[in-house]
Amino acid sequence: MQSLCKFFYYGLGITAVFIAGTIQASGSALQHRVEDLAYGQALFHYFQQNELPAITQLLVAKQGSRTQTQIEESELLLADLYYSYGLYRESGMLFSRLQEEDTSAGIKNRVWFNLARLNYDQGQYDTARELLAKIDDVLPVQIESERQYLLTNLYLGNMQYQQAVDASRGITAGSVWRAYADYNLGVSMVENNQFDQGKELLDSLGRMPTDSIEMTALRDQANLALGFSLLRRSKPEAALANFSRIRLQGPLSHKALLGAGWAWSRLDNFDRALVPWLELTRQNSIDIATQEALLAIPTTLEQDRQSQLAVKYFELAADQFDLQLVVLDEVVTSIRQGEVIAALQQNRLVNSPGRFDQAPPPSVAAPYLYILMASEAFEQEVRRYQELLDIRIMLAHWDGNLPTLDLMLIERRKNFEQKLPLLEQSNDLPTLTNLQRSRENYASKLNDIETRQDYLSLASVDEKQQLQRLDRIALGLNKLRDRKNTDSEADMHRLLSGLLDWQISTDYAPRLWQARKQLHALDRAMLESEQRAQSLAQLTDLSRARFAEFEHRIDGQDARIKNLYERVGRLINRQESRINRLAISAIQQQQQRIIQLRLNARYSVARLYDSLVSE
Repeated sequence: MQSLCKFFYYGLGITAVFIAGTIQASGSALQHRVEDLAYGQALFHYFQQNELPAITQLLVAKQGSRTQTQIEESELLLADLYYSYGLYRESGMLFSRLQEEDTSAGIKNRVWFNLARLNYDQGQYDTARELLAKIDDVLPVQIESERQYLLTNLYLGNMQYQQAVDASRGITAGSVWRAYADYNLGVSMVENNQFDQGKELLDSLGRMPTDSIEMTALRDQANLALGFSLLRRSKPEAALANFSRIRLQGPLSHKALLGAGWAWSRLDNFDRALVPWLELTRQNSIDIATQEALLAIPTTLEQDRQSQLAVKYFELAADQFDLQLVVLDEVVTSIRQGEVIAALQQNRLVNSPGRFDQAPPPSVAAPYLYILMASEAFEQEVRRYQELLDIRIMLAHWDGNLPTLDLMLIERRKNFEQKLPLLEQSNDLPTLTNLQRSRENYASKLNDIETRQDYLSLASVDEKQQLQRLDRIALGLNKLRDRKNTDSEADMHRLLSGLLDWQISTDYAPRLWQARKQLHALDRAMLESEQRAQSLAQLTDLSRARFAEFEHRIDGQDARIKNLYERVGRLINRQESRINRLAISAIQQQQQRIIQLRLNARYSVARLYDSLVSE
């Protein structure tokens, strides 16, 4: 039962909004604030379903310590991306570390949920149940629905139907998780003596109105499961009602036609039973339901006592099986020649840009892809193959960018070398030493003026010029004293000299304070200049070192990327071989099944011939 529930858990994961709690802090993704650039870029790739670039962005940011304020969210997103890639060990390690750290309650609840989901996928159901029990708060709506879905499946594994029903009712009505939980409940109940309750759930799903492709497929699956369950309980009329609801153009139409034929046969209406079976024989001859119909037709004709016609159809079935075996041998040969990989590319099941510039010719293996993809193991190997192709594309992208980075580095180094003389000129320490010596001379003179109270030394340029003019006038007056009375001019000279001297002496204190202020400003400017000179010297050395480091890193990454590219190429070849082996194994199983069907047909022909001869 756990395997059944787990199958539909994976089926839903293809199309559901699968954020796993990484971005919903308060119940709505729209309320989530992105504060770190690297984290936001990773989220962008995540929502674009470009998981590898998202992982790369987070790892680069982590290595460069560029994520500062949303470290927990980044780690949670990275762990979920590892989970989606099937890297369960790496994902579990991150989740466990977040669980042990001093994180917020909301983060811990989401970590417990993700760890529970991880253990569930690995078949550790008891551990998953314990982790889910630790969640002490309601999670955001989408995640809470998934949690209740997990609980429903865990209860079903222990056949605790009432608890499973209660858990399923905790899922939001109309959610895809609710629909899948009801399907699992219905299938489990009809197979384990809870037929009426299971029938009600499956019947409700089989009648639900929906425009969703996924829900339409689930509706067909519910009708098919209930129809065959009713057939096993000898209720062919009710089974016909369920089979009639299944789309004729859907992937389950062949099984529905087969079941409808058996239902009419159980009602002894052999003519009506032949109608869907004959329709099947005109469709896909490699489908299992079609092959069963090839034997069901003559078997029904024999029951209707049309032995000669039954012999004819048994022989037609045997011939058809012979033809199928020949085709399957060709398919095995084509798979060994690599046609299944080409068919995957041609049918867009894998994407490798540039791998096939032109569409490959039609392959005999292509019609069998849907049978192969029905296998979970094959689908997982194809997904791993696609991931390897994505990694190779990313490596090719990085390898193509390295010459650009190298050119950018050369240009920046050239620009740096051109500006280096200006930097060195700004970083001229001898010039700063001379400036410091001039400053000391200035300070010494200022101290001497203050000591001697030499206020005249602080006179302005105009005042000094006026003093010089007054001195020249005094000399002229002295020369004219013997020839002319200059008393009045001398009095005027003394008055002007006194006024100017008084003005200069009165302004001495503020002028001295201003000079001291200018000296302090000069000291600050000198200190800043010294610091800038040191910074420029350090920056110059750091720039040279960083240029050398980037050059070394680019050279190293070039070799590393080429090595990784070759390793990924070998892994891709190995994965292609693994896919081919799985495909050949599936085709060989198909061959064994058809051989058994052919044996039954041949035996029935012989048996009917003996019966006709004896008559």
